[in-house]
Amino acid sequence: MVRTKTVMSFDMDGTLTDKGFVDSVWLEGIPHLYSIKTGVPFDDAWDIVKKEYDKIGKDRLEWYDLNYWIEKFALNVASRDLLRCFEHRIRTYPEVTEVLEELQQRDFKLIVVTNARKEFVELELEKTGIKNYFKHVFSATSDFALVKKKVAVYEKVCQILEIGPQEMIHVGDELYFDFKVPRRLGILAFYLDRTGKHKGDFVIHNLKELKRKLYGAGSEA
Repeated sequence: MVRTKTVMSFDMDGTLTDKGFVDSVWLEGIPHLYSIKTGVPFDDAWDIVKKEYDKIGKDRLEWYDLNYWIEKFALNVASRDLLRCFEHRIRTYPEVTEVLEELQQRDFKLIVVTNARKEFVELELEKTGIKNYFKHVFSATSDFALVKKKVAVYEKVCQILEIGPQEMIHVGDELYFDFKVPRRLGILAFYLDRTGKHKGDFVIHNLKELKRKLYGAGSEA
């Protein structure tokens, strides 16, 4: 039952904030700097950089580490300066503030559990104005040196908050990291598919649907 849940956990990029900012950093900023450094056209630089990203993959810590990539490509930029170049592209999805407000009023403790590193998350929370809704913000990569492919991430969060998995709900847009992994631990998880391609009892297409899943008629939660 919903009333047994005390903590509502959210992923960040693709869940609370759209991916315009992070995609700009990784797929525009880094290739642009690499293009300037090497003298190759931007499209060629993009291909080179993307291939290097793909060699690492989302399962490894390096994927999320901006300083790792700056050093790898020998770019003359500070990570903070690169992030600030694209901060104007940080935005939440339209329904986010309304949903956070209502969940807070229903006495949920709101938290963030994300793979994104702290420097990304802190800037996003600052620029969107939603920071004060959250009691805790956990970066799996910065705080635990883990990626959310590991159940240990969610175990550590529960330990820190002194709750059992059955007291937590998690929502995110990565099917494996945000849905399959936390469910292994017994956390009630919802897969946020904003494309509308997937359907199911524990699939939502925007955060307003989360409210209906939790409180609407025939709620599965």
